[in-house]
Amino acid sequence: MSTDTLPGDLSKRERQAVEIILRLGKATARDIENELPDAPTYSAVRSILRILVNKGVIVKKPINGRDWYAPRTRAATARVSALRAMVRRFFGDSAGEAACALLGEKNVKLSADEADRLMKLIKEAREK
Repeated sequence: MSTDTLPGDLSKRERQAVEIILRLGKATARDIENELPDAPTYSAVRSILRILVNKGVIVKKPINGRDWYAPRTRAATARVSALRAMVRRFFGDSAGEAACALLGEKNVKLSADEADRLMKLIKEAREK
């Protein structure tokens, strides 16, 4: 696995733990336990973290006698990887279908800057 991508085979709890670590920048098992909704036991959280380390998604750094966990990739890269996995899984690998699904919602409002950026990206994608 490249350090720039997250695997698409993360369980719900693994994804939640990664999201917490990405949001906090780094975290201990106790931090993650405190942030998880309907948190499992502390030892279950540590098991989840061990699995994520083994999958290469996060790294473990011992600091002052405590194990700290940090993302192996930047948050922006993780977001793109997660979105790619979702587009593959739910939209048949079609970015256009995913964009139409998002923009077709009734309550979607785009700022002028967002609309301009989307139009530019669409133009670039057509020219490829």
